[in-house]
Parts: sequence; structure tokens; C-alpha cells
Amino acid sequence: MKFIASPRLWLLAALLLLPFMITNDSLWLDEGDTARYALQPDFQAWCHWLRHDGQADCQMPLAMLVSWVAAKLWGAAEWQLRAVNVLWGALALAGMYRVGKRLQLPGLPLLLAVQPYFWFYTNEARPYALQVAGGAWLLAALVEFCSAQAAGTAWAWLLAGAGIFLFCGTLLAPLPVAATVAAGAFIAWRSGWKSGWRRERRAVVILLGGLAAGVPVGIYYLTTLLRGVKGAQIWPVDAKFITYVGYELTGMGGIGLSSGEIRGLARSPHLLHELTARAPQLLLPLLALGLLVAIFWLGLRRTSAQEVRRRLLPGLWLMLALTAGVFITVSFGLQKAFWARHYAPIFPAYVTLLGLAIAGVWANARPGQRLLPGLLCGLLLWSALNFRFAPALRKEDYRAAAAYARPLVAQGRNVWWVAGGYAANYYGLATADAEPAPGRVFTPGHARLDVRALPRPQVIILSKPDVHDAGGVVQQIIAEDHYQVAARYQSFVIWTNAGK
Repeated sequence: MKFIASPRLWLLAALLLLPFMITNDSLWLDEGDTARYALQPDFQAWCHWLRHDGQADCQMPLAMLVSWVAAKLWGAAEWQLRAVNVLWGALALAGMYRVGKRLQLPGLPLLLAVQPYFWFYTNEARPYALQVAGGAWLLAALVEFCSAQAAGTAWAWLLAGAGIFLFCGTLLAPLPVAATVAAGAFIAWRSGWKSGWRRERRAVVILLGGLAAGVPVGIYYLTTLLRGVKGAQIWPVDAKFITYVGYELTGMGGIGLSSGEIRGLARSPHLLHELTARAPQLLLPLLALGLLVAIFWLGLRRTSAQEVRRRLLPGLWLMLALTAGVFITVSFGLQKAFWARHYAPIFPAYVTLLGLAIAGVWANARPGQRLLPGLLCGLLLWSALNFRFAPALRKEDYRAAAAYARPLVAQGRNVWWVAGGYAANYYGLATADAEPAPGRVFTPGHARLDVRALPRPQVIILSKPDVHDAGGVVQQIIAEDHYQVAARYQSFVIWTNAGK
């Protein structure tokens, strides 16, 4: 029993899962943006692109820098671009290991490692695994603060270090850091530790030093905002969008509707009818939701016997509520979509809350109710494995679409590429943005002229029309000239017009 209860055993089990999360699948649209940084020939070129990039990737500089370094060290194949996430995943699990030891929740690293959300972003050449790692150590700082009752400086070092790390990883870092500080202040106020933390002047100095270290990064972020850098705004923010965010955070995408199907539902004027038609696909997500509600209700309604857990619980709720509240308020107010990936820094707090609930069920519930956590974890792992292995849940297949286009371009055919340009470049396709050019695929979404006046292309390669042809111009051309489907790949349709 001591062996089973060992935190190191659970950490080892979680670490052993990490290599299985990485695939060699095609890069998808957003990963092409990361590849653009990773493939810069030298550091000077990398810095130049960072200064001139108009996309939000330049507001996540640490991950882009590490991707470039990793590409120089071991290569830039698809799996190699994602392999650096094994490092971030291990760092996240180490943070959860420390949290689990303090809270006497030895299985906490493995609980993170079976989350579909964790699998999904560990297998993506994007900055979100890094952000989960930073969030895990922010949480470790909060737990250390609770355990020490605001005494000492260990929590301050953790908070300052994790805050700087996260701040270098994303422009949005001030929100989870502020939520963590607010949670700590609330716990201290509620527990009456005012005199304790005021004694620790060294802790205050450490925190001020961390704040000062973040100033240059803050100035850099300000320059990106002043030159108009912003993320893509694709979906309107409404109740459907917020529901989708929760659906992804809780890991139901691997056992229910895929992201492509959800995109279709979001555009459908007959949502209830569409949901009814897909009712069988919703059974497992509804079961998982019911299990989550039951476990939180049974596990958290009784105050934990452990003092640290009892103090921490309201702080975790506050962290989650503040972050989600700000994201949702800004989303509705400015119609700026904050996706589930933007919650990455506070995802470890959600997992810890779930871990506390599972521990509460195990300690206080009837024997039959103890089966609920095992059933939930089984569904979560099944969802994660589906994300890893199920062909229907693969991301956009830029590799296959580019392979279709390359010989056509070499033959001098007129090919329009209505998809992401950077991923196309990664797979050896040169793109022409302003107007068609020989030896290149034309990307009409970036053209400065009326594409309807151009000669009709012989081949149109179309992906995600709501993103790359939001105005419907290319789709109108397809309909008017009676293009026919020549091939389909994941998230791609190849249209040809034999008469052109």
C-alpha cells in the first residue's frame, strides 16, 4: 500500500504517458505559424520576424524562441516540432507532483496526464503546453503559500519565477498571475494571516524583483499592440461559443462531437434539430458531464479534514471564477473570442479542484459511489486516446493537400490555395498573396484586387471556408462555374474545373 500511495509512482506513471502523446501527423493551420519561426535560418532572422509578425504568435515569444532552438538542435519534422512539449509536459507534471505532495493527493500528476485537454495541446506545436506548465507552478506557489501560512520566502520565489516564465510565454499572463495573487490574498485575509505576511519583507522584495523583471517584456508587448497585432476573430461570441469552450476544457471532444461538427453546428440556424439528429454522439459527453457534476457535488460539499485543503479550496474557486469571468465579459463586450486554449495557465487549478473532489468522494461517499471517479477517469483517458489515434479526430491535413498541389504547380496549372499560407510553405508550396504568379499557388484571401475579375483557376484547394473565405467569394465562383470535387482530405476539399 505504501508503494501505491507513493507520489513518485504516480509521477512516473504520468511521465511515461508523455512520449505517446506526440504524433507525426500533418501540421495544421496554427502550427504552420510556429513552423514559420522554427524555420528561420538564424537568430537575427528570427528576431526580424518577431518584430514584423502581424499575428498573435509574436505575443508568445518564449515558445517561439524555444521552437527555433529545438529545430536547430534536432530538426523540424512534424513530430520534432511537437517534441519540445514533452519537456513542458514534464515540467507541468513536476509542478503537480509538488502540489500533490503538499495536499496529500499523490495521484494528481496522473490526473493531469489523463486529461484529453492535456493530450491535445501536448501534441500541438503551439505554446499551450508551456502555459500549462507555467500555470502548474503558479498553483504550486499558491499551495506553498497556504502550507506555510504566508511565512518564509519559498512561495514568493515560486510565484515570481512562474510569473516571469508565464509572462514570457503569453501576453495574457497578467490575468492568471493576478488571479493567483488574488486567491492568495483572499486566503490570507480569510485565515487572519496579516501579521504573518507583513513580517516577510524578503518575500515582498522577491515579488517586486519579479515584477521589475517583467517590465521589459511588458514594454515589448505594448509595442506589438501599438503596431496593431491581434489574433484572428472567427466566431461570434454567444452562449454556444461559451458552451464549446467548456466542452473542450472538460475533454469531451474525444468521445462526442468533433471540432469540425461543432463548427457546422455553430453556423446552423437549426441548432436544436441538429443536436437531436446527433443525439447518439452526445450520450458519452452527457455521461461525463453527469459524472463531473456528481463528483464535485459529493466530493466538495463536505469540508476536508486536512487544513491546507480546506484553506485552498475557496482560493481555487476564486482563481477559476476570476479568469473565466474576465474572459467571458471581455468576449461578450468586445466580441473577442477567448478559446479553451487561452485557459491553459489555470487548467492545473481545475485539475486540482477535480482531484480534491475525487479525494472527497473516496473518503466520504458510500462504496458504490467510489466507482464514479474511476468511471470518469476511464472516459477521460478514452477521450484522450481518441484524440491521439482516431482518424476522424485528426487535424487539418495540409501535408496531403500540398502534395496534391505541388505537381500541378510544376505543370504550370492555375491553382488557388484558399487555406493557410505558412503551413503551405512548410510543405514546399510557394504562395502568391497579391496576385497570381507562375510557379506559385495564389491565396485570394490576401489579394488586393477583385479576385472575381481574374481568370478562373483550374484547381481550387479550399479549407475551412468560414475562416479562409468568410465573404463567400471563392464559394460563389465554385458554384457559378460548376467546379467538381476531385479529392477530399481532412478539412480540405479539392475542386477542379475541367473546362479551364
